[in-house]
Amino acid sequence: MRLLRIATLAALGASFALARPGAASSANWPGWRGPDTRGVSDDANVPTEWSPTVNIAWKTAIPGRGHSSPIVWGDRLFVTTAIEGEVVEGARPVVHIEDGQVFVHPDSVGGDRRHAFKVFALDAGTGRVLWERSAHDGTVYDDRHTRGSYAAPTPITDGRRVYAYFGAEGVYAYDFDGRLIWKSPVGGIATFGMGTGTSPVLHGDLLILQCDEDTGERSFVVALDKTSGREVWRTARPVQASWSTRAAGCRRPRCSSRRWWRSAACCCSRARTATCSS
Repeated sequence: MRLLRIATLAALGASFALARPGAASSANWPGWRGPDTRGVSDDANVPTEWSPTVNIAWKTAIPGRGHSSPIVWGDRLFVTTAIEGEVVEGARPVVHIEDGQVFVHPDSVGGDRRHAFKVFALDAGTGRVLWERSAHDGTVYDDRHTRGSYAAPTPITDGRRVYAYFGAEGVYAYDFDGRLIWKSPVGGIATFGMGTGTSPVLHGDLLILQCDEDTGERSFVVALDKTSGREVWRTARPVQASWSTRAAGCRRPRCSSRRWWRSAACCCSRARTATCSS
């Protein structure tokens, strides 16, 4: 049975302000949990109820399965999806070790199949598909949960590029016309066969990824230059596999130089290379 992901936009008689590329606007929802990852909209006239016929402006069928949230910038809406293909002979997920023994989660699936990971751009006003791009098409590093999706991380945009992250299969940067600007593999990320759920974070010129794996022996946080995909820094993070998304924000008013990212996701907006003092 072919899966379809339905992208919907709900409206309650509200008008949507269209921002020019690269310009911030209260109408934009640029990443996971919206502006500053607050999960709060400043708009007052928003719908409070929905049904198949109430407060739905449009519906567009998207092939595959995706647990990522749609993001909006101006008149563009972006969403990711994963389409599962046929079994590939010899394809196997990475081996997981826990307490010195091989561990296979009973609900892990997908590592023996071919998958296509896609990025879609839609017209936010009409739902019309403007373009779709295949970021990855092939086998995968690890399984996913049977109820999960390889397209679980929510993409993020700075108003000029949209950044889509697919775990061990890499991160991809597209401009608003769908041109691939760069792609970057971040390395193998084993998640006990449950799939990746952490969404990317933008801070200044950096795209930051939290990559927690299995027992935490090889977990890390990595920062990429958002314009080129070049790795700027990578630091170990002794945390077991997790699926949360960090927020970039200063926890204390005083900042010290040299580093600005710790496992507690603390940063200071006054400098790219600063960290909040402890």
